[in-house]
Amino acid sequence: MNIRSFGPGHRRADRAAGSQGVLSSAIFSNDIAQITEFTVTPGGTYGPLRSAGDVVLVVIEGGGWVTAHDTRVQLAAGESLHLERLTPYSIAARELPLRAILVELSTSSVTESARTIGTSGGGAEE
Repeated sequence: MNIRSFGPGHRRADRAAGSQGVLSSAIFSNDIAQITEFTVTPGGTYGPLRSAGDVVLVVIEGGGWVTAHDTRVQLAAGESLHLERLTPYSIAARELPLRAILVELSTSSVTESARTIGTSGGGAEE
């Protein structure tokens, strides 16, 4: 068992190229996924970013915009967004800070997930 603290007091300035006003904290990382908790200050930008595997962004507090390719979508707390691998994207906060969890899957886990879904015949039941 490994307990890892994140959030206020555990974040560091994120140095991703082009990023401004971003603090992040690594939660988990292995060959399957990397999970990061981060905040973007109002007017700040995280990115441009690109992941070798699929990406899931889960907004926990606040809101802002995600720009992927040339499309800009607004996201708020309680919403998530899935981006396919190699999609260039950036995240910007609006009037309030944006706090989110970023899950970056490895390319091997994406292949395995697609294989599992194909074998099982579809997605999850509701």
